Amino acid sequence: MNSYMIQVFENLIQTTIVCSLGICLLLFLKRYLFKNFSKKFNYYIWLVIVFRMLLFLFNYTIIHDSKTYRGNSFHNNISNIYDPINDNIMLYLAYLWIFVTIVIVVYTFIKYTKFKNFVVDVSYDIEDDDVNCMYKDLLKELNIKKKVELRGSDELISPAGMGLFKSYIFLPDYPYSKDELNWILRHELMHFKNKDILIKFLVLSVKIIYWFNPLVYIMSNRLNIDCELCCDESVLSDSSLKEKKEYALALIKSIKLSKNYQNGILTTEFNKTNLERRLDSIIDRKTKKGIFLIVILCLLSASTFLKFESIDFINSNVFSNLPDKASRGFTRGIGYDYE
Repeated sequence: MNSYMIQVFENLIQTTIVCSLGICLLLFLKRYLFKNFSKKFNYYIWLVIVFRMLLFLFNYTIIHDSKTYRGNSFHNNISNIYDPINDNIMLYLAYLWIFVTIVIVVYTFIKYTKFKNFVVDVSYDIEDDDVNCMYKDLLKELNIKKKVELRGSDELISPAGMGLFKSYIFLPDYPYSKDELNWILRHELMHFKNKDILIKFLVLSVKIIYWFNPLVYIMSNRLNIDCELCCDESVLSDSSLKEKKEYALALIKSIKLSKNYQNGILTTEFNKTNLERRLDSIIDRKTKKGIFLIVILCLLSASTFLKFESIDFINSNVFSNLPDKASRGFTRGIGYDYE
């Protein structure tokens, strides 16, 4: 059990090192190269890193065999292979990681459950028939099969979507015009169509597992910005300049009313998220999809699951001159038993 825990923790450390380099690379590419690609590409490219970090347990070792006969000269290197002190340190760190992770999971689950239950309990049915008809038409237009219930709320000061399984869209009681409501509802429904809450859940899982890595929090913040930019781009696909202006005005009005308040975790909100960039992207639409680049990055990510090791087959008489503990430690380390 202890050896398995050490192996899991080693995989975690290896993954966080590789993915930290990947995050830095993506931040660099997004600043100088990927800015010419669509917002959708810049959003979903983060999933290459997210899935790699979530699948840290699935590392595969490719072993290369070779035969060597070095006699007693091999003795000097055995002490570096069997080191119980390092194993104990790694085991303590592994248990510390598990303890903190469990604490964060429990705290996050309780916080989110309380928040969602409270918002749902104090919400109410929207009685405006025009709004309900508009909402049903948008569900059909966007071809959303999932049941997403529309509710009113006096507790939230920004329109918001919530719920990974049982989903809701909450509207605060603000004096929105019918056109503004159309854009707000379209925006929130697009988040559900794009599975953004599921992606937020995956990113939250990464933040919980890699709570010790500051680059994960940077990635999460950038991914939230790219999420909103992607949603804006999806909503305004094939829209006229007039419609883009209407959308931008609805966004600005919602920001003035909501004051950019963050409601809680695993929610989508029609509010300020890097407003200047969002307004620029509404007008300046990028069309490059970058499918080839996604494939290349996925292949590079997949290659990081592989680990290469070379094992020497040593003549068994080499061990006759070694201390008994070191000999056992070495044979256990390479997976062979010469006794």
